[in-house]
Amino acid sequence: MVSKQSQKQYLVQKFARLPLGQYSIIGYSVAGEETCIQVPELNVCIDIGRCPHFALTSDILCITHSHMDHLAGLGYYLSQRAFQGMKPGKVIVPREIYRSVDALLRAWRDLERQGTPYELIPLDPNEVYEVRRDFVIRGLRTHHGGPSLGYSLVSVREKLKSEYMGIDPAELVQMKQRGVEIQYRLEVPLVVCLGDTSIGPVFDHPDVQNAQTLLTEVTFFEPGHKSRAKIGKHLHVDEFVELLPRLKNENIVITHVSRRTSIAKAMRILAKRISPKDISRIHFLMDLKDAVSAGDVEDTTPLASNGGE
Repeated sequence: MVSKQSQKQYLVQKFARLPLGQYSIIGYSVAGEETCIQVPELNVCIDIGRCPHFALTSDILCITHSHMDHLAGLGYYLSQRAFQGMKPGKVIVPREIYRSVDALLRAWRDLERQGTPYELIPLDPNEVYEVRRDFVIRGLRTHHGGPSLGYSLVSVREKLKSEYMGIDPAELVQMKQRGVEIQYRLEVPLVVCLGDTSIGPVFDHPDVQNAQTLLTEVTFFEPGHKSRAKIGKHLHVDEFVELLPRLKNENIVITHVSRRTSIAKAMRILAKRISPKDISRIHFLMDLKDAVSAGDVEDTTPLASNGGE
């Protein structure tokens, strides 16, 4: 029998809000249950879970893979935006699942008997979708037992080449008009979200290693759960500790922790394995210190060990 407390936790869901410098992270991520992560300042959501209401405010939605806990709310996201008079959502998906997702959305259209508008954008690993001249989204191949992408949210800047420093601005304008390349393109990865992934080459990608904020799953923390991580193609804390020296990020946000381990215990396990300096830049999305919830109902119960992935 499901307890009243468990029912309350399920129905009155709390979402994390992490202010991390210029950009904040809002979201919810529990293994096998739901993942939806928003970067509101960049107008982007990564995965849609069951479509929590905050996700509706993002015009761009990036789907990492086709598992239900990351994709289930897609139809609702698009339908609700149309119902509320918002412009159609732009949905970026791994190219391999484009046809299936499009068929799913067309089926929802027929079932709902409404022509819900949407823009579905297929993306390959290392392919770039240009949101604006100064902002692009890059797909990153992840390792999760099927078509899956992480996403890098990248600021694009045009910088004056060093050899032209100090030249009069009017002369620079004339040089540019003559076709002289006086600038170079500088890409700054702001936020990278990997979705579900096991250890692999994605962690060698420059965007992953150098983004200001990296969101990566670490699903399992218990010593006896290494086999579960391998079977599900998820990260175990042992692998995360191995990867950490490569990661130069100012902030690392851990997502997708299994309910088999409470967040408090996961934090204690990690703290014993790494330096205080590294601990200072690591955040657990579901720590929920600054959480918000529908109706502002207070619930401080930690995530318990009661479910699977």
